[in-house]
Amino acid sequence: MLQEADVYKMLVNGEQWGMWRGYQCPISEQYVTIWTPIGTPMYWKPGTWIRDKHCLSYFWANAWYTIHASYFADGRLAGCYCDLVLPTETYSSEARKLSYIDLYLDVVVREDRSVYTKDQQVFEWAALRYAAVRKARDQVYAEMNRLEAQARQWTGPFALIPTRLPRTDWEQRSPAEVGSLLFPPAS
Repeated sequence: MLQEADVYKMLVNGEQWGMWRGYQCPISEQYVTIWTPIGTPMYWKPGTWIRDKHCLSYFWANAWYTIHASYFADGRLAGCYCDLVLPTETYSSEARKLSYIDLYLDVVVREDRSVYTKDQQVFEWAALRYAAVRKARDQVYAEMNRLEAQARQWTGPFALIPTRLPRTDWEQRSPAEVGSLLFPPAS
């Protein structure tokens, strides 16, 4: 069975914006993957909702983004939501808690693979108010543009994201089985 982990989406001002519990998929030393199945309660500042799609969330140490890939009940990719974030020095597949600071800018990949960015006005407002956002402004926009281009070509971090899941009951599987199913050996 996979180990549970709590994920916290924080705002630049230190407030918690969201929290949910998922399952650690220890499939790589380079990044952390959290599986969140349909039916998981998602606790957001404005209210709680129940996840209506499966999700694989990817976290990289020292990256300016995290990617949440959503899947329909049958395992088809529904799209991706990429949060631009302040880099976090360490993430671990052993952690029971992962936290990231959202910078408001997002790259969104729709089911048809069209890509758009959003929340530039909110980001600009935050840059006026918070020094950390203001200092990171140029880097964040560069990362957003790079992610948008990679999403359009399904390269970079997107190349790791399955476009179809072979199954959707990861929480009931062993870490070794999850790893072999998400990344089967090349034949």
